[in-house]
Order: sequence, then C-alpha cells, then structure tokens
Amino acid sequence: QAWGDQAPSDRTILNWYHEFQSSYFSVEDAVRSGRPRTAVNEETIDAVTAIIEDDPHSTYEPIEDTLGITSPSINSVIHDYLKLHKVCARWVPHQLTDDQKQFRIQFCRDSLERFEGGSIPLERGGAVTARWYINSCLPQVFETVSEWRQKTGLRGLILRDNNARPHRTGIVSEFLAENRVEPYPNSPYSPDLSPCDFFLFSKHKNQLRGIQFNDDNAMLNELEQAIDSLTKDDFKNCFDDWFIRMHKCIDADGQYFEKLHYNQSWNTKGLAKKPF
Repeated sequence: QAWGDQAPSDRTILNWYHEFQSSYFSVEDAVRSGRPRTAVNEETIDAVTAIIEDDPHSTYEPIEDTLGITSPSINSVIHDYLKLHKVCARWVPHQLTDDQKQFRIQFCRDSLERFEGGSIPLERGGAVTARWYINSCLPQVFETVSEWRQKTGLRGLILRDNNARPHRTGIVSEFLAENRVEPYPNSPYSPDLSPCDFFLFSKHKNQLRGIQFNDDNAMLNELEQAIDSLTKDDFKNCFDDWFIRMHKCIDADGQYFEKLHYNQSWNTKGLAKKPF
C-alpha cells in the first residue's frame, strides 16, 4: 500500500523470496544469452509508450506482466525517459509546455465565462469505435434527451465526453453536426479538468474495488448498477467541483494544481442547480 502502483507484483516478490531462501542476495540482473544487460532499452521504452498511449490509466502490474520486466525498470522508463507522472490516476507529462499551460488557462476562462453564471443547460430528465459511438451509443443518448426535452429536443445541446480517440473522428463530427449538437472541447493532458477522470472513473473505481467477478457479464451488470445509482446531487457536486478546479488551474498559471486550497472568492454559489 505504501508504494502503490510502484510496488512489485506478487509474482516478483515470490521470485525474490525464493532467491533469498537459496542464499542468493544479489539484486543485479544476471547475464543471460540473448537478453540486454538492462531491461531499459529503446525497445522497452517504445513498448511502455504504446501501452500508456492505448490506456493512460495503466498501472505497473499489467505492464510488468505484458513485457516481463520489473517495476523498477518500468518506473525508470515512465519517470526518467517518458517524463510522466500521475494526475487523477492518469499518466500525464511531468512538465507542461507553455503552450499547454496557456491552453488550459484559456479553456478554463472560456468555460467559466460560458457556464459559471448559472446551471448546466440541460433539462430534466464490445469495443468502443467511432461506428459504435454514432450507431449505438449516441442515438440512445439523443433519444433519451429528446424525451426529456420534448419542447426543444436536441437544440442547444452540448456534448461533453472524455475525448477518447473514437470520439474525435470525422464521422462523429459529421454526426454531431447533422444533429446540431455542439461537441465541447477538452484540454489536452488535463485529467484534473476532466469530469470523467476526476469524478466518474474514480467514483466507480472506489465502488467496485475488491469485488470479484466470475465473468464479463457480471462485471458489466455491476458497473451498470453503479452508473444507475448516480444521483442529481452527484452530478451537481461534479460540476461544482469542475468550476472550482478551473479556478485553481487559472490561479496556478495553467500548471497542475494538486493540493491547491479553495479560495472563497471563487463564485460557485448556485452552480448546477438543474443538472438534468
């Protein structure tokens, strides 16, 4: 628990236990035929990069199991070579560029100017691919929203998603334009400003932590129940937190703002009174 994601896996600990039991106390890699002297090489760095790009929420253990290298080697690749650290359980650059920081500031200012004066403008109510998104997911969402908003339908609807790659394709943009739905932008490398990261994913991760599932269907059923259990107050708190986080980002000059204290001058009174 003290080392978190950087702790070695159970398998690695067991292997070293057996080594020490046999009076072998060296922690250096032995020279092996066909194996580099160190696991940290160009091939490993590229492999770790590919895994993290595919899933920025990756932890040490699956990387270790996939590549067959130790946690210290993974730690070296991630921190010394890729210059990453975790924000909201997501790998992000250690140092944001000036352009990235300026984009974060402008994103926060634009969002606060647009939304902070009142409630969120919504009335009551297999593998993720671009095709699945426009043929299955979004039609269900739009149909439900239209039922809730019988007078206005999709007019004025703003869609905020987690900026996954399938969501940003041309056919998705065309689909949203055809339905006159505005896709709301995301700030790159900013899980601390993404409701999906700082609210939704972390909340469900805590809810499902420690549960053992017999198969994928059991896991999906439990996840659906967790999503269905979200209340209006949950969403209100999410968006209130979003506004506070944007103020923090501006005060931090666009940097990541972990442990920045709440400022009473930030105007969050009355935010998100009607999340649906």
